[in-house]
Order: sequence, then structure tokens, then C-alpha cells
Amino acid sequence: MLRLYTQRLNPFSQKVAIGLDIKKLPFEQVVSDNPEDVKRWSPVTGRLPVVEDGDERIADSAAILRYLDERYPEPPLRSRDSKVAAAQDQMMEWADASFLFYWDRWRTARYPRPGDDQPANPSLLRTLQRRIERSFGREDVDPTPIELRELEVLEELANRMDDLVGMLGQRAFFHADEPSVADTAVFGMLRIVRDGPMMRGAEMIARRPVLARYVDRMEAISPRPVAAAIESLID
Repeated sequence: MLRLYTQRLNPFSQKVAIGLDIKKLPFEQVVSDNPEDVKRWSPVTGRLPVVEDGDERIADSAAILRYLDERYPEPPLRSRDSKVAAAQDQMMEWADASFLFYWDRWRTARYPRPGDDQPANPSLLRTLQRRIERSFGREDVDPTPIELRELEVLEELANRMDDLVGMLGQRAFFHADEPSVADTAVFGMLRIVRDGPMMRGAEMIARRPVLARYVDRMEAISPRPVAAAIESLID
């Protein structure tokens, strides 16, 4: 059985797990947030995920998916059509880069460190304040700077959700009728947005029926989230 080494909340591990599920490859999760474990499991890059397959250890989510396609070619994670495969790879790279950008900004907003105390964009300030007031069902809430910064990031992330709706169109999956590497990255991102600690992430998806139906389709293929203790990060 393959082993997937990950932290409790890692969108790139979600991506690899989805790829394993598409290929119907059973795997064991090995989960730790201890930095010493991460260094031991991934001594070269110091980052997770890492997949262990017998004597092989592969780091980096994109490299892992390439390895899986070479070692276990059916079903493929990329189209046999080279142009479609290139589009799927490009979609994967876009989803990875976009989500990492917003994820890092969200973490900075939610858990600020010294020097991370920049105010929300003044042009969005009142709009964001109204959104917070409505989320609490009252008009006299004085939002905290952390809430304002977080909502500013989520406002921009919502725009990327609209981009996904446009890119998916009427297809069942991105750039194909079967799930591919593009879907591993997009669904991995959406799963974290929906189930993770981002404020109103599930609502963001539910308000876009095209994405909500897409998530349901992918959930049928990959029902098990990585590190099933996502909920513990919200408690």
C-alpha cells in the first residue's frame, strides 16, 4: 500500500489524494504537524506531501502525480491528446498558484505576526464592514481588523470562484469528460475552502451552483479528505 505523508491541513496533499482516488489506488495517511517529522519525511525539500511507494519516496505534488501516471497508467490523469493534456497541466498550475497566493494571504490575515498589521484596502472597507455586519445579523457590529483583512482576501478569492465557473462551463470536468490533474488541483482547493477554517467558505461554493454540482461529482470519486481531522482546526 502507498503511504501519503502530510500535515492535517495541506491543499497539495488533498490534490495527491484525489489523484490516488481517481486511479483507485489504496493508500495510508501518515499525518503530523511536527516540524521534525516533516524534516524526516521530506529531507530534500522540507515540504509535504511525500508519497512512499515501496522503496521510492517522491516529493512535490506535481512530481507525485507524474510518477503515478508513469507507474500506474490506468486510468490516466492526463488526456491522450497532447493539446488537451497541456491545457489540463496549465489549469493545474493556475489552481495551485492562485490558491497558494490566497491561502498565504488568508493565513496572514487570520493569524497576523509582527509587521502583518496592514489595514484593509480603504476602497473596500465599508463594503467589507457591511458584509461582517450581515454575517452576524446585526448592524452595530464593530468588526476587528483581522475580520476586515480576512474578508478582503475572501472577496478576491470569490472572484477566482467566478473564474472557475466560466472555465468549467457545461463540462463535467475541466478540459475533459473524465477527471484529470486539473481536477485534482481545483477540487483540492475547493475542498479546503469548503471544509477548512476559512470564514464562509462553504457558502462561497454553495452560491455558485455550477461549482456546487462539480464538487458533488468529485466527492463521489474522492470522498475521503486527507487528514480527516480538518474539523479539529475549526474547534
